[in-house]
Amino acid sequence: MKKIQHGKTTKLLLIDGETLFNQGDTGNTAYMIVHGVMDVMVDGKKVGTMRDGEVFGEMALILNQRRSASIISNQPTELISISKENLDELIDSGSDKAKKIIIELCEELAKRTEFQNVIYTHDDIDSILESENQIITKLTKQILYRLERSTNHVE
Repeated sequence: MKKIQHGKTTKLLLIDGETLFNQGDTGNTAYMIVHGVMDVMVDGKKVGTMRDGEVFGEMALILNQRRSASIISNQPTELISISKENLDELIDSGSDKAKKIIIELCEELAKRTEFQNVIYTHDDIDSILESENQIITKLTKQILYRLERSTNHVE
């Protein structure tokens, strides 16, 4: 893995098959995929794939927990790292309602059981996030999407 520093921004370059972090690791950074593909592994099984524009790793920061999945590059991939401080600042830019939704969705997704419950509809989310900034809206919808598509946690 190669790290390139640009001011406060750190870019990571991974080759095919390189592990970014392992399930159980302490999480202090979230990531956004600039381009590439990352596989999500839970208990040694592939449970999902993430692509360009997706943000991941945020749950460990939001819920103050260890990594719930291993993340491995599926091809050469470029990431931007997001510190806990920057993620907190980003989330704090949203309304109290938006922050509540993000936390509730993360808590539900973290259950990793067949009893996960999609607690908001798309209409609920669209209505509540109507006046939020694009980043809060995208992050919230991405977490909702992950919750909807799998009963396995995908971070």
